[in-house]
Amino acid sequence: MRLMSMLLATGLAIVVSPAFAADPVRIGVTTILSGPNADRGQSEQYGVELALQRINASGGVLGRPVEAFYADNAADPATGIAAAKRLIGQQHVSVLLGALATPVTRAVMPVANDAKVPFVIDISAGQEFVDAAGSGGYDYVFKTSPSDGDVASAMMQWLKARNVKRIVILADDNDFNRANAVAMEKAATAAHIETLASETVAKGTTDLVPSIERLKALRPDRIVTLLGASSAAFFRAYEQTGGGTPIAGRIDFTAAIANLSPQFVAAGALDRSAGISVFTPSAPDSGVQEFVASYREKYGLAPTQRSVLAFEATELVVDAIRRANSDDPVAIRQALRSTQMPSMLGGTFAIDEHNHAHVMMQIVGVRGGKLAVLEQVGK
Repeated sequence: MRLMSMLLATGLAIVVSPAFAADPVRIGVTTILSGPNADRGQSEQYGVELALQRINASGGVLGRPVEAFYADNAADPATGIAAAKRLIGQQHVSVLLGALATPVTRAVMPVANDAKVPFVIDISAGQEFVDAAGSGGYDYVFKTSPSDGDVASAMMQWLKARNVKRIVILADDNDFNRANAVAMEKAATAAHIETLASETVAKGTTDLVPSIERLKALRPDRIVTLLGASSAAFFRAYEQTGGGTPIAGRIDFTAAIANLSPQFVAAGALDRSAGISVFTPSAPDSGVQEFVASYREKYGLAPTQRSVLAFEATELVVDAIRRANSDDPVAIRQALRSTQMPSMLGGTFAIDEHNHAHVMMQIVGVRGGKLAVLEQVGK
């Protein structure tokens, strides 16, 4: 285990390919592989490795294996900059994936752009990355996962189609959920939906009954929730206050089922609630089910959203190398700009002027006591 950590820290390759005679095509990945969020980086790494297993089993690309070189960024911008420079300057990777942590992604963008090495942001959700990439000035930066703005816009358009006119927003007090709350309010305004109130849940709050009662008193059509640590407390309080107002947003339905009584769910308390998800493992699409089965077989785990985003970003990069017939970074950038690769989530990775792909998302809800995909949304 210590040897593995040393390899990751120094950016050495973890080879996931069979033996080839030719030199490998080199992909660099900088992610969180140490510290309290190392499990998140591991799920990104697992997605990359599963994609490379499949790619190399089919002959690699350009008649060569594809290898991933990992560098731990420890969720720290300075460490991330050093990791990116090491991957580019010492490991001579042709493209970078990462960097998972928003501050690190922000710090790595100019490093990759100045080196003219494509940097594919596969997970970090910030709209700021979309705005800065492509025509925003960073020609070598690409974003393949939905942004906060994409998610919010799709959610609000779906609500508008159901005649929702008034919402309230409740978000946990952290960077990710605050950014999503801002995006939801902005998207609501664009959809002509009024935001009556937007509140944050202070860290450590265990009783959300007062917050829910206060928001319900405004008589909204939906409570838009953007919660993580407070999800369990929210659903307990939601039942205590009698439910009623349907929920929307980025909903942890697993937490809902775990913290609501079976009687409350069976009575239809969640039947009008619906959330938006970038990846739903239970989606019936054959591509999703094949991915879930392969992931479980390889790792003995259910895949996370991070895993599938990293998996598809890796496939996208290799597809670009194949179409460019070269692993030269400039050629890869040009090929990424013209990609039409399908996504297992629906739609294609067609790149806009900001080097951003708009893949489909899912509206999900609990129906009959089980999580169900209700509709695909997005561009």
